[in-house]
Amino acid sequence: MFTSALVSILLLASGASDAAPAADGPAPTEVAKSKPKKICKNVDLTGSRIGKRKCKTKEEWEQGESVMELGQKGAQGSISR
Repeated sequence: MFTSALVSILLLASGASDAAPAADGPAPTEVAKSKPKKICKNVDLTGSRIGKRKCKTKEEWEQGESVMELGQKGAQGSISR
């Protein structure tokens, strides 16, 4: 009888301590950060009839395009005729 009363008290005490921190902190939906939107494009691969789908953020696509432009300009300048 004494042990069942002791178990009941411990369960009530543990339940009360679990509820208190949840009320103090912000809800999980408020803490979650928004992920940047991804843009998916089909990319043609050399030597294959099947393309590959790549998904990147807008900033990643722009960065990749600027690197490609720099590479093309560098290749054009290095060709001697």
